[in-house]
Formats: sequence, structure tokens, C-alpha cells
Amino acid sequence: MRKFLVQQIINNQVCQSIYSEMQLISYLDMSDCYDGEYKIYDVTDFGQVREVFYDGWLPGRLIKVTDSDGNVVVSGYGTDH
Repeated sequence: MRKFLVQQIINNQVCQSIYSEMQLISYLDMSDCYDGEYKIYDVTDFGQVREVFYDGWLPGRLIKVTDSDGNVVVSGYGTDH
């Protein structure tokens, strides 16, 4: 199971949380309700931190996160809220 570090800027402070794959998909599903910046890092492998990227809301409510080479790291489906 992959783990992700999400850094957010909230009230000019950096806040950090670790998410599982499912938690990350849920977070990204609701990200349109949040203001502010965030960055996502794959921290699954010991001693390695790789930035990954949310590709935006895709057809069929697909949520896809890719690495810098465009490989899908995790994907899932959002809800219509």
C-alpha cells in the first residue's frame, strides 16, 4: 500500500498529513471545496520522496495521480457532490 505526504498552505502556514491511497482519492475528490495550495509526495519507499501530480477532474469522475514520467501512481473515482 502506498503512502502520500500532502502539504497544504492554510492561513500562511504549511500543514502536512500522511494519506493512504483511499484517503488521497477522497481528499482530491473534495479538493474543489478547499482554498489554497497543496503538493503531493509519494513517500512509500523508505528514504525516498517523489512529487506526484493530480491530473484534475477527468471524465466519469476519474481521479488520477501521476509521477513526473506520466505513469499512474494511484487512481479512483470521485463522488458527484
